[in-house]
Amino acid sequence: MSEADAGAGSGAWAVAGEAHRLIAKALAKLVAEDPAVPPHPYLSRHLADHAARGDVLDDAHVPLAVLPWETSRKVRTLLRRAGDAGQRQEWLEAWAGIEPFLGDAGPEARLTSLHLAHHAATRRRTPLSALPATARRLAGSRLTPLWSDWTAADNVLAVTGTVIESLAHTTTPDGRHLLITGDSHGTLRRWETYGAPVGAPAHTHGGAIQHLLPLPDELLVSGGTDGTVRVWHSTRGQLLADAVHRPRTWVSGLTLLAPADGPPRILVAHSDGHLTALDPGTFHVVDTIAPAGRLPSLDAAPAILTGVGLERARGMALAVVQGRRVRVWQPGQDLVQLGEHADEVRAVVDLPAPNKFVTCDDAGNLGFWDVSAAGGTLVAPPSPARSVTALVAVPVDGEPAVVSAGADHVLRVWSPHALRTVGGPLEGHTAAPLALTALPGEAPLVVSAGADRTLRRWRLTGHGSRTAPQVRRSVVAAALPDGPASAAPLLVAVADEEETTLWNAETGAHVTLPLGDATVTAFAWTTAWDGPLLVTAHSDASVQMWSVGPRAGLDLAGAPARRGTLLSHSLPVQTMVAFPDGGGRTLLATGGADGTLSLWDLERQSRLACWDDHMLSVRDLAVVRTGPRPVVVSAGADGTLRRWDPVTGPAGAPVHCGQQGVHAVAAVPAAPGEHALVASGGEDGTVRLWDAETLRPDGDALDAADGPVTALACFTTPAGRPYVAATGPSGTVHLWDVTARTRLTRIVTGSPLGVLQARQADGAEPQAHPQTYPQGRPHGNPVLLAAGRAGLHLFGIDLEPF
Repeated sequence: MSEADAGAGSGAWAVAGEAHRLIAKALAKLVAEDPAVPPHPYLSRHLADHAARGDVLDDAHVPLAVLPWETSRKVRTLLRRAGDAGQRQEWLEAWAGIEPFLGDAGPEARLTSLHLAHHAATRRRTPLSALPATARRLAGSRLTPLWSDWTAADNVLAVTGTVIESLAHTTTPDGRHLLITGDSHGTLRRWETYGAPVGAPAHTHGGAIQHLLPLPDELLVSGGTDGTVRVWHSTRGQLLADAVHRPRTWVSGLTLLAPADGPPRILVAHSDGHLTALDPGTFHVVDTIAPAGRLPSLDAAPAILTGVGLERARGMALAVVQGRRVRVWQPGQDLVQLGEHADEVRAVVDLPAPNKFVTCDDAGNLGFWDVSAAGGTLVAPPSPARSVTALVAVPVDGEPAVVSAGADHVLRVWSPHALRTVGGPLEGHTAAPLALTALPGEAPLVVSAGADRTLRRWRLTGHGSRTAPQVRRSVVAAALPDGPASAAPLLVAVADEEETTLWNAETGAHVTLPLGDATVTAFAWTTAWDGPLLVTAHSDASVQMWSVGPRAGLDLAGAPARRGTLLSHSLPVQTMVAFPDGGGRTLLATGGADGTLSLWDLERQSRLACWDDHMLSVRDLAVVRTGPRPVVVSAGADGTLRRWDPVTGPAGAPVHCGQQGVHAVAAVPAAPGEHALVASGGEDGTVRLWDAETLRPDGDALDAADGPVTALACFTTPAGRPYVAATGPSGTVHLWDVTARTRLTRIVTGSPLGVLQARQADGAEPQAHPQTYPQGRPHGNPVLLAAGRAGLHLFGIDLEPF
């Protein structure tokens, strides 16, 4: 029902939107309290929209129980339009943060993921002792949140299955803006500005689409790595013509040039330096550019192009960049060199001011150029100075500005007048942004597309005057002590790029380890010297041991005591595992980027062995027990698994996993009556299972189907049933029942994960639902730690039938 319909007749509504408020209120009463009960399809499709139109978009009018079934895909946009900050919308905001990443996850997985996201958003660094019982349990959720230190991005428009390499926008005849993307597979897609796809994708059946040029009358020109320039109907996604094809080249530049005394021309540059001019009406090749002259002759190298508006209605000049050289050309004149960059130029963009354009290069420099002055100024961005990958010109608070995207995953806003950055960096992408566009309007928006396969939008109004947000440092290593999940204390060692902290998740107490300048690359926990021992590996290739002490689990008073340093690796240690050898000793296995695996006696601080059989770095280690002695299994960057006996050394031949590279390995606890297994995580997105004694394949691969598997954790439920958990850059934790070889559920976080660890269940009797200790920990269920780009989650997991 529209507002106009609601106000028709003699009973017109006194306040606009009142009808929608009443509708939303009535519909909310129809939602069952149990999130496992599916609501009527009308509720899942339209309830949020009614609430937004009635200005009551909050948790009361869009209840939690409807969110796992929500199908409108508009909640993120509707929330941005809701201006009342006083409205209670914690669950809605948590949902908006993960919804783009949910894909085809079922309602149970959606509810479980929402439960974790809500805890992270509302209870950051809140100890268990401060959590009310209502915050720990949620009917239908498979987890019990224990502790979170997580900062989620809230500007994701969409998640794409491929890497977007070009981005533009167009306007429909009715004035609606659409986004257009070209990807690495040669697919053209159209999107609403709030992230919903429009129509079916269009396929070129060629190379990647790296250039998009919108034209009037709903036309679009694309250039690809197959050397072809194509013409499209931009709002219908219909291919109209292949205008140019130059075999064995790619399209390196595409722009529109409008001379003062002649018709406009589309200019195409190919990777061999050849320039082609097209009539924008017929898309036929033309030989000359008015008022006089042919196209300039370029070097036999890729050229990047943009048209530059000239002052006093003198038409346009052509900015041409090849390698590091920046030149400009006007019809009837010679090429004029303006200057050179320190490194190869990646992008060039026209500025709204006459005669001005901007460039960026692989060394992280921006160049601001003036055609009339025949020169320019190079400016280096703030540290770290890394490659700038894309540019777009956009007004910010009424002033001209340039937004740059960098290989450090960050966007920055620049003032062309002051030649410096304005405001703080714009963070959120988890890989380099590759393309930018600006959406016009009273409050212009910048949309970015990244190698993290996300579309994100950025509101820049007030950017220069806003306080820069606190930078979220990625978690590079994290670990829980060994032992049953219910054992005290529940400590978490966490390291980012700058500091390492030991947290007590039950009390909130914490202490920072005095490590100096060397950052941590890996952790291992064990017991030695009559107490918990934390082992830390560092970027300087050293390994240090820290005695935590018996009281550390209670109050973490004072820093842990350093117990020694182990040195042998020539490059940083990437993985460690500590274990008893059965003879009274505690051993430590370390695997390094130097390709070696070392074995240590921890209490004697002596190296027992060093093996260098891996051709490349050792990425992960696991310990399995199939005989009288434990055996170490290593996963190498050379794509192999290898077994090592602590006494005799290499045990059997290496196994090539066939996973396009192997990133992780974990020991699978044996179910009653079954043999022990080893799991490997691969670049191809699969988890493969192997007989722990022979390393022979055991059954079919388990397919995560959402990117590389870079971390694994294995555990058993209280009933003794083994499970394997896997994650990676997708940010989703997949959980498989090893015995049935079926995926039970998944937990979506929305940000890349690099660390996954399980603390084993304590063997309690199976429970239909997890009980809680006074501290709030789940009784009898395993605890999972997941960490990565956005921070860390710690939660109990219940995989027994509800």
